[in-house]
Amino acid sequence: MGVSRALRLGAIVSLVLLTACTPIKRFGANQSLRFVENNLVGPMLESHDADMACYSGAAVAPLIQSTSGLGADNHQLLTLLYLTAGSCAEQTAFEQELRYLRASRSKQVEEAQDARITQKRYAELAARRQYQSYQNFVRYYEQRFDISIGAGCPAFDKDIDELVYLLGLIQGLQAIQNDINSQNAVGVPKDIAAKTERAMACLDNEKWWGAPMAARALVWNMLPGSGDGQDPWQVLEQSRQIAERHGVRLAHALYAISATAKNDEQHLRTVLRAFGATEAPSSSFKLDQTYAQVDAISSSIVMNNADRYWTANTGTRTPIGGLLRFWDEKQPVDTGIEIDDLL
Repeated sequence: MGVSRALRLGAIVSLVLLTACTPIKRFGANQSLRFVENNLVGPMLESHDADMACYSGAAVAPLIQSTSGLGADNHQLLTLLYLTAGSCAEQTAFEQELRYLRASRSKQVEEAQDARITQKRYAELAARRQYQSYQNFVRYYEQRFDISIGAGCPAFDKDIDELVYLLGLIQGLQAIQNDINSQNAVGVPKDIAAKTERAMACLDNEKWWGAPMAARALVWNMLPGSGDGQDPWQVLEQSRQIAERHGVRLAHALYAISATAKNDEQHLRTVLRAFGATEAPSSSFKLDQTYAQVDAISSSIVMNNADRYWTANTGTRTPIGGLLRFWDEKQPVDTGIEIDDLL
């Protein structure tokens, strides 16, 4: 979403706030929000720029949140905006984690301590935003469909309803993880994981790129003994293959998160190689442009996990080709000369 679009959105919301009569306020707020949803959400989802989306979400979310006092039904839009805003804070927390890893390797004690403190602060902010996204998702679906999340399935009207349902549930899982990273500064309820595992069964796994089953498998790895004897890694691998067929690699991100959380290098390398293969010029992977933003955020998550893995072991981020071949594996002979070699 560009600056001009954000300014137009701000003008619309400001106009709503100036309306005098309460019933008219509510009507005006809802009409304005429907206009925003119809004209903003589509282009936002088609954007390839995850950074722009995160900054736009952080800027616009407070404006949309302010319509709550007018009785506006803003929960679905806020789910998406707090999702993108949360990705900003999560990325900053990640950068601080890399600083911590580098400082630890070089035995810079004060630098490592400062990085860890900063990481926890931004993990807390990420958890707050992601939990806010999840809470807005819950309010929208429980009020509209008169269900409790994890206890029944909504009768979805549109694809966007299913998408927000999927992303809202995943935000709950991410909020738990970032809250743990912040030493439980927010207090995100841990039972969100079990609710998410049940609620994901309401979605068509093939239609939504394998992500619903990948999220369930992530929970099975988080909660030992859950999953009724299912093999989480097999499910994650199957979901990854579905994602590659359908053009959105959210399942890859969930696979990488799960492998990192379990400290399972074998499976982490498997998903990083698979993701790296989709990036190759010869790959048959074809991005679904309708949901390019979901794929862009997923790609950032995969690369973050790759960079964490490489930095912990070598002190640097993932080099070119580092998703397909790791530091302890034989490198191909390169007869060319890189310009960097001459500097």
